[in-house]
Amino acid sequence: MKKQPNKTKSDAKPKAEPWENTQENRETEKQSADKLAIIWRSARRPISVVAFGILLYELLEHFPAVMKSVKGFFALLTPVFIAIAIAFLANMPMRFLENRVFKKWDKKKLGLKRGLCLTLAMLFVFAVIAAVLLLIIPKAAESITTLAAGFDGYIAGLTSWAASVWDRIDLAAEAEEIIRDFGQDILTHMKNYVSTAAEGILRFTFSVVSFAVDLLLAVVISVYALYNKEKLMFQFKKLIVAVFSDKTATNMLDICSRANKTLNQYFYGMIIECTILGVMTFIAMRLFSMPYALLISVIVGITQMVPIIGPWCSGAVGALIILVTDPPMTVWFIIALLVVQQLEANLVYPRVVGGAVGLSGIWVMIAVILGGGLFGIAGVILCVPVMAVLYTLISEWVNRRVEQKRYALGMRDKPPTEEEIRAMTD
Repeated sequence: MKKQPNKTKSDAKPKAEPWENTQENRETEKQSADKLAIIWRSARRPISVVAFGILLYELLEHFPAVMKSVKGFFALLTPVFIAIAIAFLANMPMRFLENRVFKKWDKKKLGLKRGLCLTLAMLFVFAVIAAVLLLIIPKAAESITTLAAGFDGYIAGLTSWAASVWDRIDLAAEAEEIIRDFGQDILTHMKNYVSTAAEGILRFTFSVVSFAVDLLLAVVISVYALYNKEKLMFQFKKLIVAVFSDKTATNMLDICSRANKTLNQYFYGMIIECTILGVMTFIAMRLFSMPYALLISVIVGITQMVPIIGPWCSGAVGALIILVTDPPMTVWFIIALLVVQQLEANLVYPRVVGGAVGLSGIWVMIAVILGGGLFGIAGVILCVPVMAVLYTLISEWVNRRVEQKRYALGMRDKPPTEEEIRAMTD
């Protein structure tokens, strides 16, 4: 038998170190990763449900403290929110100038074009704000001050008018006493509200300096954001794509796009609608020579931002103001306001705002209640467009699930497409 030659140490196959990336190690690591992925996929849903339940319980258990902390945090970001509002409003005229007025400018002058359009848009926005502050608010404040100063005389005249009406009606003593006490309570409360409003105007005057500082910071932030909006949007999209999966990132960007479109249409329409309603109310009141036409018209126009509740509140405030100044004119004011609001609701609102919302009255009411209860005035103003976006997304999800089940059961030949689902939602 032939003796095998001894292998030297140099001829022996070197032993693979644990850290070396051999094929066997790669396969082992892949198998371990697959096992961990399977375990995570099976445990992900229960862990998420338990974590969400714990988080929801803690939030509900300490809800006042949580809301206080959230409001305090948002209060620190007041300049940022003002900047977002300014940028949102200024972006509308800026896009119009870029896409219509300066559309044919050379591409080499894009920086100059953006700077010019941004400057003109900001000047337009602040010109409108200045017009409101300098023309309307002083007149409204003067009307409130005059109303508060002459309140006792208005009460005496209203009492005399009511006494003459009661004498002609000849009510029973008990009914007359109830009506008299009720009216006196209303007038007392109204006097307190008017005095509070006058004091509020004074407090607002003293807080102008603090607001001016926040406004200055907000203007700087909004100018930077508008000038670099494409870059900021690209960075935001890049972050979403990097953090989430492709499907989730696509859905999130689609939701953001829809929300932006809905908010633009809604607020653009609401600005036009509030202006039209205020002007119509002012014209109607001037035709009938009603007192405090400008003050009441401003109240009616501003409160129109609050759906459903706003028109009723503005009507009640206007009726009370006219009641104490010129009682016989109150009925005519109510009739004129109802006519104006019906014209606005049936002619202006559907064409200007309706397409951006598309919600029934019950959903608008739910949105107003939830938004006002959770976030105050800001929640009331933003609740309708946010609810419109959520309503659209949920409707599309429901329609998609229904059509997919119909396809699985053989009730339709082809699976549903996204265009079909959106058409069904519209």
